Amino acid sequence: MPTFSVILVEPRYEGNVGSVARVMKNFGFSELILVNPHKLGKEARAMAMHGRDVLENAKISDGFEKLKEEFDFLIATTAIIATDRNPMRTPVFPENLKNSIALDGRIGLVFGREDYGLYNEEIEMCDLLVSIPANSEYPTLNLSHSVAILLYEISKLEMEKKPRKLKKFRKVNLVEKRILLEKFDSFVESVHNRKQDAKLAKKTFRQLIGRAFISGRESFTLIGLFRKARNRIKK
Repeated sequence: MPTFSVILVEPRYEGNVGSVARVMKNFGFSELILVNPHKLGKEARAMAMHGRDVLENAKISDGFEKLKEEFDFLIATTAIIATDRNPMRTPVFPENLKNSIALDGRIGLVFGREDYGLYNEEIEMCDLLVSIPANSEYPTLNLSHSVAILLYEISKLEMEKKPRKLKKFRKVNLVEKRILLEKFDSFVESVHNRKQDAKLAKKTFRQLIGRAFISGRESFTLIGLFRKARNRIKK
């Protein structure tokens, strides 16, 4: 079973942090990570209510880059979706997370600053981007509301698994997934001469793998395909 952590990047308002802790307690999640937070005090504790233990046990990090090595899968959140000028922001919706989180390991749900959200370079460090559909006139939700919606979707998926534990295919494990991405990256580099084209192809493939259910057998087939294709190109 995967384990989930909520990661807040540079949260500005302590009341929002407390509200997030309360929401996490509502849905049974306990690990909260704060990246360069502002000072937390009475307001945060008051808003946390019965989730005060989540708040008090929150881990503090001085840099988002350091967290990349601690997690097997990072899900970024955004209210700004892709345009022709920004192809890196192509999100899925919360209800589409089902296949993306069908893995073992540590999964981090990354939420950006209340005013600016996540920067492009932070999104690029994540494996998947999710956006909550809202009114186009005011698409940005309150931080704790965004956290509640994603945790609800994840809790719902976990509850759906309990009545029936079907074993149809062995899911790709983390080692196989890393090898698959490495072989694809190597293949892309042998095909594309332009750095930007290669970067976009790699990001697109990661988003595809993040959205899809990949079995161990399918990953083995793709690894072999990319390896043979690259070797043939080199000849």
